[in-house]
Amino acid sequence: MPHTTDKRTSKELAHLLYLGRLPAKGGRPALDPTDREQLAFQALLFECLMSTREHPHPLEQPQKTAMASISGYLNVICHQERHLEIHTNTAFRIASRLLPFLHEDHGVCGIPGLRLIDFTCRRVRLIHIPTGGRLDLVDSHRWSGKDIARMVFRQETSWHQNDGRTPLWRRNGLTDEEAAHHACWAFTASTPLRSALLMRSMPLWYRFDLSPAWVTGHPTRSDRLIWDAHSDSDHDRVVELLTRSEARIPGARYREKTHSSGTLELGSGMAQLISTL
Repeated sequence: MPHTTDKRTSKELAHLLYLGRLPAKGGRPALDPTDREQLAFQALLFECLMSTREHPHPLEQPQKTAMASISGYLNVICHQERHLEIHTNTAFRIASRLLPFLHEDHGVCGIPGLRLIDFTCRRVRLIHIPTGGRLDLVDSHRWSGKDIARMVFRQETSWHQNDGRTPLWRRNGLTDEEAAHHACWAFTASTPLRSALLMRSMPLWYRFDLSPAWVTGHPTRSDRLIWDAHSDSDHDRVVELLTRSEARIPGARYREKTHSSGTLELGSGMAQLISTL
């Protein structure tokens, strides 16, 4: 019976991806966007979140773990009709770590081109100027009034205004320093794969208790998603999630090399999955 099957599938998806924390909706939830602009933004966001102290993203704050620590605050990552929605324990703090900051020695940190649209007592609405990609950060806590929300937002983002500087994310257009990072959001063969991995990241961090890091490749080496495993079964569980579960990436294929490494492919995009004990 189709209705029963859809209900069972939705329940399994909710369990795997923590979507059960959201209000129930009929039918199978859509996990991935289809437009290139949103895919490009989400692929960049995935790389920034898949950052660790040992493998910091090039856009990470120097000697800090601003973006690398974000995963510990997240509750749900879900696809909405016109934007990505991330439910978190502290939306304003996450926004302050994603919004771009021009470090005097390091250059641009955070996501170049990310801008604040507005915020409410519970939600921060962001847009990525170069791609048009949208992100809403939804807080688990609702502030009791806009004045309090404004005060908390100002506190969380105060370091963006050190020495009286104007925050980069208050600029109307893309600055030259941000534009220099255009390769970060360029649509490539691996863009759909990286975006799909973002939408299935929650189990990696929470259910499997892993700390994956994305390492960008070069002409002689593929991109890599690497993590320290707790047991021999961790690698199989990740592959199962991504290629065989109800939350699998449609069209993704996995080619095993060893029991702890192999290549994940989606279309012409690919990445090595590598776990080490």
